[in-house]
Amino acid sequence: MKLAKQILSLIIILLVTACSKQPSDTFADYQSRLASASDIEVVKPQPLHNIDIQTVSQPQSELSISVLDIAQTGHCKITNLIAAQNNQLGKVSYPSERLKYTIEFLQHAPDCITHPKTKKELSQILIQALAEKRTQLPLFFLHMMTNEKELASLGLLTTLEIPPEPTALMGDTLAAVNILADVAVNINDPDQIAATTITPALKILSHRFISSLLTSLRKQTQFNTAATLQMKNLKLEEGVCRKGSNRKQAQIISNVFSKYYLNDIQPYQAMLTSITQQLIRDWQPIQVVFEKHGISDPLMLQSHLDELKASAKAHVIWWQNFYKLCEITPS
Repeated sequence: MKLAKQILSLIIILLVTACSKQPSDTFADYQSRLASASDIEVVKPQPLHNIDIQTVSQPQSELSISVLDIAQTGHCKITNLIAAQNNQLGKVSYPSERLKYTIEFLQHAPDCITHPKTKKELSQILIQALAEKRTQLPLFFLHMMTNEKELASLGLLTTLEIPPEPTALMGDTLAAVNILADVAVNINDPDQIAATTITPALKILSHRFISSLLTSLRKQTQFNTAATLQMKNLKLEEGVCRKGSNRKQAQIISNVFSKYYLNDIQPYQAMLTSITQQLIRDWQPIQVVFEKHGISDPLMLQSHLDELKASAKAHVIWWQNFYKLCEITPS
């Protein structure tokens, strides 16, 4: 019964998605109407493909803390922490859990090292482990960012685009990004990291608002480029804008531009730009950690935004030339 309900829910979601008009559909209508008004063929946008994402392997430890060692740390807070980690050996452990363990170890190990009940031999082992984990903490973070299911999929394409009026998920997503950014900011000062906030942040990011944003950016860029190439096939000086003509066809074409591009598409792209700029600011500390370790940022936010802006600028320049040659103004 439970499986049947899950299947039914999935079918409903797919049907709603299929029936809901997305922003790229509006752009397709825009191109179609331009083609009809100007007697030129539609130039379809180039298909999008997922970009290869560089992953970071899990750091390996050269040290081990045995059961006997753990038995000697009953006076320390890390006793249960180490025991729980050892119990996970051979089992599936999520990258985020490994990161949280490393953070909590770094937070609690110093107290155990300096505790009067800690034997010298064990203290030396913990000192070595502490140094190793401090060095490896950024790599555990990057391992999570590139391998955890909720995070590894952020840069991938999805079927859903950002709606013209974003939901509360946008604010929740930015808040979740800020939690991970806080980890990045304090990567060299783990005492300042709240490890318990990581899992709730991943749950929010699993809704893939960022994937929808990147998909929308890339689709709008492709449509801008395709629409510009399409309109470049329209003869202006020798055609719709030729001297002595009544400009009727030019006015019809202009009306399509005003109705679709100026009223809907341009404001939508401005909204995408605003959201992306905010995300770039919030994501910056995470990007810094990627760059410091020579790893490509999987989101490539600035690159995608620059491409959208360039494609929009090229499209608007074509229309500026159109209005100049036809000696009309947008209605």
